[in-house]
Amino acid sequence: MPWLEQLQTSPAMLWLVLLLAVLLPLPASYHPLTFFRFFAQKLAQKVNPDPKRSISQLRLSGTLALLLALLPFLALLYTSNWLMAWPELYQLLLLYLCLDFAAIRQRIIRLQQALKAQQLNLARDLASRVLLRQTRSLSSLGLSKAGIESLWLQFAQVWLNTLFWYLVGGIWLAVAVRLLLILQQEWSTKLSHNRHFGAPASWLAHYLLWPGYWLCFLLVCIRLRCRESFRQLQRAPKNTFNLAQSACLASACASLGCRLGGPAVYEAERKNVRDKLATDYPEPDPRHLLKALQAQQQVLHLVLLMIGMGVAAWYLLFWYH
Repeated sequence: MPWLEQLQTSPAMLWLVLLLAVLLPLPASYHPLTFFRFFAQKLAQKVNPDPKRSISQLRLSGTLALLLALLPFLALLYTSNWLMAWPELYQLLLLYLCLDFAAIRQRIIRLQQALKAQQLNLARDLASRVLLRQTRSLSSLGLSKAGIESLWLQFAQVWLNTLFWYLVGGIWLAVAVRLLLILQQEWSTKLSHNRHFGAPASWLAHYLLWPGYWLCFLLVCIRLRCRESFRQLQRAPKNTFNLAQSACLASACASLGCRLGGPAVYEAERKNVRDKLATDYPEPDPRHLLKALQAQQQVLHLVLLMIGMGVAAWYLLFWYH
């Protein structure tokens, strides 16, 4: 398996890369994925100028745009790997770049601080940089709930899901899934002009994101509240969120003791009515958002501890043999 070959060459390097991704993240303004986001936005403007075209045309444009965005970048990265003197280090660098969750977490921290200081206008401005939905009319409750959902889901999508696909399929599969997630976010079907154009990327990401959601659920069960997480998952409606998303958010509800879900406005004239989760819990406030940041950090520490123990066990086995 690819991950086994990687560990045979540099077992401790993987753990070091994970630590660097947490402790020394690359600023968003200098991050290569920021360029890819800009490229995805410009590509959508070129190939999706008229959302009133037929559904088949829009979906065909979305499929071709998906291939045009992914294949050249993956080919360039793969070709560069052959030119590197140390391809293993190059691949670990790519993994480090894919684990760019720290910037998202910092924005959520600033959002929580603004809410705590009751600076609602500042909080709405900060939330607009993290959330796709409209934030101008959101109250402190709505901003807290949206912040918790964004933190929990993006941690599962960016960090846990990328790490899972790296261990299962190697760096190229992990990079492909990470780039696909960016395309799915930039071409979100929650916006009316992307409803059909973004459908191919959304459909593919829908299935490839499942492992991250379930890993988040299982890790919360291990570290925080297992029985309550399963109880909230059993009670969660399945109309808006798929089973994996429901599991991820149910674990958040159980660990934080607050309800999530409910209506979300993504465009001024379009209101998305979503299921409510954990209706027996109170609505969230800024204190729950702070608690979410602490719980997410605990889950992250658990992942680092488990991988560190695995690396230590690998060296012990190697030493005994």
